[in-house]
Amino acid sequence: MNKIFRLFAVALCSLFVLNGCIKETLPMESAITEAQLSQSGAGLGSMMKSIPASMAFTVAASYDHSDFGYHSVGLYMDHHALIAFPCTRPDRGGNPYYSRLQAPNYGFDMGPNGGYTHYIWYNYYPYIKSANDIIGAAGDDELMREYRGISKAFRALFYLDLARYYDGLDAQAPELPTYSQELELVKGLTVPIVTENTTELQAKNNPRATREELFRFIFDDLADAVECLKVFEPDPETGKAAEEAEVYGTTPTYPELAAIYGLYARAYLWLGGFEDNGAAEDDPYKTGEAAYREAARYARLAIDTSKAPIMSEAEWTNVTTAFNTVIPSWLWATVQSTDTVMSNLYAFAAHMCPEASYGYGPLACCGVSSKMYDRMRSTDFRKNVIVGPNTTYEQFQKYTSMPKDEWEELAYRAPYTNFKFRPNQGERVDYMVANAMCLPIMRVDEMYFIEMEATAHFDEGTALNQLYSYMANRDSRYFYVGSDLVEEIIFQKSVEFWGEGIVLFDMKRLDMGVDTTGANYQSGMLFKTEGRLPWWNLPIPHGEYSVNTGIGQYIGPDPSYGVESEESI
Repeated sequence: MNKIFRLFAVALCSLFVLNGCIKETLPMESAITEAQLSQSGAGLGSMMKSIPASMAFTVAASYDHSDFGYHSVGLYMDHHALIAFPCTRPDRGGNPYYSRLQAPNYGFDMGPNGGYTHYIWYNYYPYIKSANDIIGAAGDDELMREYRGISKAFRALFYLDLARYYDGLDAQAPELPTYSQELELVKGLTVPIVTENTTELQAKNNPRATREELFRFIFDDLADAVECLKVFEPDPETGKAAEEAEVYGTTPTYPELAAIYGLYARAYLWLGGFEDNGAAEDDPYKTGEAAYREAARYARLAIDTSKAPIMSEAEWTNVTTAFNTVIPSWLWATVQSTDTVMSNLYAFAAHMCPEASYGYGPLACCGVSSKMYDRMRSTDFRKNVIVGPNTTYEQFQKYTSMPKDEWEELAYRAPYTNFKFRPNQGERVDYMVANAMCLPIMRVDEMYFIEMEATAHFDEGTALNQLYSYMANRDSRYFYVGSDLVEEIIFQKSVEFWGEGIVLFDMKRLDMGVDTTGANYQSGMLFKTEGRLPWWNLPIPHGEYSVNTGIGQYIGPDPSYGVESEESI
């Protein structure tokens, strides 16, 4: 009965939020008004809890078993980047179609009418609406600034993801003759901005914001979030905050100052990829080298403010708690308990944990490319949780809870499977326990990578030292031999954040190509490009432009099948 009640409650919540970009007012018969909410810290507190809670649930009208909230989008991003894919081999009895996340590996279902395109959209805008509702209710009330600041940080997180996903950048689509021409129409455009003040009428005629417009909006939110929350930050000398927080500072479910600085770092890293606009020193909208310098500065500020340690080998490889339990290096996370688990298959563990016997994980066997595996040194401990083609059970035994016969069957059928993510408490059968995973939104480790990559664009010597300093925590015998330091940093970042939805935006920003040929990728996903894949630029979905006349012709081209897989050429 408790499960039925939770399902009913989430269904009601979905009816309230699943309206895309359209701003709705509370109905006249509502039991509580926005005015009442603005006078009730308890009311706003309940609303605040709904944002991180909804990020861990299925929200996009049950798009697929892969619809389990914010982190499912992150997994799709890594499949977009082709650093994650099903490793199970058909020639050894495996079936890669057990993977529910592989559409971006092939580049299909990416058009305006595609289910995947709608799935992305209808994850983010309900999140944004929830943040808008709290911001609107809190207003300028000084007593409610904690809620406003946290909500603005969440809103900045969501819009920053959308900005990078939908920002149309040059890409080659040789199978689509009109792709480049259609892409020209949307260059420099991102997504419609919906705020707490956007009316339903305005939402129905709301054009795509330019890159500059959206990033200025994001920076305004971040600046206000810092002002709202800095009074709750402990003084470094006394250890006491100017004011005691009700929500802020109690759990990584809510962003603290370090996480907000981390969002600044992410935003400026993206803007560094564009020609320097010569912005004044006090202008937050900087691009080019000036933006890279800001990215490095804010990354360091996040590191120093958090005082968080780099994730350790013991934390990374723990069979029971690795990447399912909050640890000090996580600056921001979603948190689940057994009370919030709603399904056996609508869950991260069911797709990404090979040890979760009830799910797709041990069938699809999501993993890494043989090229990534071979490039990693044997002294890199992150390699230890990947099933190598010659790895024996005796070598891997300390890294898995699987019995020998089961593990050997998986190792034969799906070499290069990654065991990075563990079901909660190491539970393999009871999905109510196993699926209750906490997952990182931001780790301090990311800030080290942002700092070193941003620095590499204007000071390679310092960046190389930063890379060596960080990699000493991953590989005791690490050394770099190469001519492209940025590429090496992004490679190590793709290893570090595999499955966390971080690296796609780096690859897109840097116009990095992919080469999946001559490796263990499935038939149909063998690509070799000089630059971005066309489906790294998403079009606006039909569900939005059909009700928003402001989109007009600025939808963006359908990138599906824009590059032909090598084995069919």
